[in-house]
Amino acid sequence: MKVLISDIAKKAGVSSGTVSNAINHRKGISEKKRQIILKIANDMGYFDNRDIRQPKTRKIRFVVMNKRGNVVGDTPFFSELIRGIEMECRSLGFELVVSHVTLSEKADFQASIRSDQAEGLLFLGTELEKQDLEHFKHISMPLVILDTIFKSQAFDFVSINNMDSAYEIVEKIIENGHKDIGIINSAFQINNFRERKLGYSQAILDHHLILDTAIEALVEPTLEGSYKDMKQYLTALIKEGRQLPTAFFAVNDNIAIGAMKAIKEVSGKDIITIVGFDDIPLAEFCSPPLTTAKVDKVYYGRQAVRRLIDKIENHDDNHLKLMIGTTIVERSSIQPNKKR
Repeated sequence: MKVLISDIAKKAGVSSGTVSNAINHRKGISEKKRQIILKIANDMGYFDNRDIRQPKTRKIRFVVMNKRGNVVGDTPFFSELIRGIEMECRSLGFELVVSHVTLSEKADFQASIRSDQAEGLLFLGTELEKQDLEHFKHISMPLVILDTIFKSQAFDFVSINNMDSAYEIVEKIIENGHKDIGIINSAFQINNFRERKLGYSQAILDHHLILDTAIEALVEPTLEGSYKDMKQYLTALIKEGRQLPTAFFAVNDNIAIGAMKAIKEVSGKDIITIVGFDDIPLAEFCSPPLTTAKVDKVYYGRQAVRRLIDKIENHDDNHLKLMIGTTIVERSSIQPNKKR
């Protein structure tokens, strides 16, 4: 079994980009750390099947675009996505080069796409807004943007089908008799969250329920931040004399799990109805275990690589918008509403 950069990163306790820099002798890492990583890679057998006499490896560069740093991070979701990208690159004979760039640092952004002989570019566009795409219009090599999608733009996108997936999981709540369903959204908005809110809203309207803008909580998209912000929001609702919703849809699992603690503390109930999105590992082990929309993150990454290589090999100038579907993982965080 081939050893991947992500395997080495996990063992060394660093990011995949740091391992890539160490192996390819790039700047941005101390010599001491480089030697530690190279030793770990060698001990794990990463170099066993590499032959310096072979032709130069073809490269794909994966640029993790970080705009505000509020959503993209070292999380299980992005780790699995990168793993899928790396696995597909290797299976198709390409080396993956990973770099992390803050979009506002224009000089670093330009350097990241000129620093080697990569044949194509993958951009993690989770935090991008439509106007940010101006940075990419003058890139001449094949490129694919992951984890966001915009209409009327001449780029290839591979993203999650956020709207339909959110609609489906909110419908699960409605099927259990809930009519007063709140949404827990991120205070730091990205395109994915906006699409999930649209799916939530459409499900509410299609089932002839009331879409109440007052039952949207805006929270920091971290476990601790969502807990604190949700507790403050619920306390304010109670002071206003409003009844708490019987169920909640959270735009991702981190938010759902943090908010779950706050809801139980404020409501005094051990059993609540709440759903999330992403199916991170913690979702199965929180209390109650979280019903969520599962994204096959490895498959997601592989599809992005396949589309990019198709553009490289076949000089395909068409622009596709690919949306990856999800599956609902039902756990015990959806409870029937007995007051139908």
